[in-house]
Amino acid sequence: MSRHLHRQFLPSAQCDTPATAGNVVALDGTMAAALSLAQRRFEATFLHAPIGIAHVGLDGAFLLVNPRFCAISGYDADTLIRTGFQQITHPDDLNADEALLARLNMGEIPRYSMEKRYIRADGTIIWVKLTVAMVRDDGDQPEFYVAVVEDLSDLRQASFEAVHDPLTGLLNRRGFACRAKDMLVDTARAGRSASLLFLDLDGFKQLNDGMGHAAGDACLSDVAHLLKDQTHPGDIVARIGGDEFLLLISERDDQSAAAVAEVVRENLAAYGMGISGSFGLVTADTPDPADLDRLIACADDAMRAAKRAGKNQVCAAAFI
Repeated sequence: MSRHLHRQFLPSAQCDTPATAGNVVALDGTMAAALSLAQRRFEATFLHAPIGIAHVGLDGAFLLVNPRFCAISGYDADTLIRTGFQQITHPDDLNADEALLARLNMGEIPRYSMEKRYIRADGTIIWVKLTVAMVRDDGDQPEFYVAVVEDLSDLRQASFEAVHDPLTGLLNRRGFACRAKDMLVDTARAGRSASLLFLDLDGFKQLNDGMGHAAGDACLSDVAHLLKDQTHPGDIVARIGGDEFLLLISERDDQSAAAVAEVVRENLAAYGMGISGSFGLVTADTPDPADLDRLIACADDAMRAAKRAGKNQVCAAAFI
């Protein structure tokens, strides 16, 4: 604790007392009591804080870690102090962390916060919110960093579950709507078209009723994998309920949306157990996020036309 901090614990009445021998003893006793109280409060805060706290050296080595930091990272204090934050940070997040640390060192920012990943002792990956500030010595020179870490696992899991289908891991209707609108903005900005494929399984009810829900769930998961296998970066696939799926495709140079739909149809028809698919395909040459609901409705109508025409086929419709 610096002399500046010592001074703030002196009672104001004592500061004006003449420095007689008796007063010096009383003053020293008051200072010692104040410092002891401050130390106990610091230790209680550090040890029992519901967030992870660490003191980190300028070289990145941990100097001091509290129990919550150990619990979040999965390492004991001795192991953490033998290593450094670089060793537990996910490689994909390390550059961003170090870049912000460099700005902090240069005095460009007083502190920084970021979401990053830690690799725990058991190999699992968790998301945390990290806030870092620098502590300077009496000469205003960098001395060490204080890092505060909050575990985002539960929050991230809740956010994931809100927009994903628990069975297949695909986006649900809500998640699809959010992602699709962003994708359509990017597609329109790039001057590309976008196509929506609406899939409804043929024969699923008979499979589910005849072979049981476990077989039905396995089938839905297999269809999800089949659709994901046909996606390119930027494409969006979702299960929007029951046995209905959506695949939103950005314009491709090497393969048309109709060709993608045909590949999915053929693979699904080869699945067996009476399963096939009826597909509705609609392409928007100038996609607009405001048209998403109308695009889905148009693809839905085309899928129903494929059902009426005998199933196991792709029905393309114009989007006007």
